[in-house]
Amino acid sequence: MLVSRRKPIVISEEKRPRYDVIVDTEQCDGCELCVHYCPKNVLIIGKGTNTRMIHYVEVAHPNDCVGCEQCERICPSVAIFVRERGE
Repeated sequence: MLVSRRKPIVISEEKRPRYDVIVDTEQCDGCELCVHYCPKNVLIIGKGTNTRMIHYVEVAHPNDCVGCEQCERICPSVAIFVRERGE
């Protein structure tokens, strides 16, 4: 008998992996590219400023992150990191 290797397209909520988005606020240039490219609107531009007086990105909805890493890839200042919880 053949065993199927297919996986469901929709993963149930309790089995879905969780991700942490880590922002290096001092490195962030506030360009907002990550905010615009995030498919789940996890990131926002915060009200706080770093030592260079630039409004940096903050994680607004951490539980909505699906781990696509678009924000990490698009960041020109390499200020965002996406890691699976538990790593």
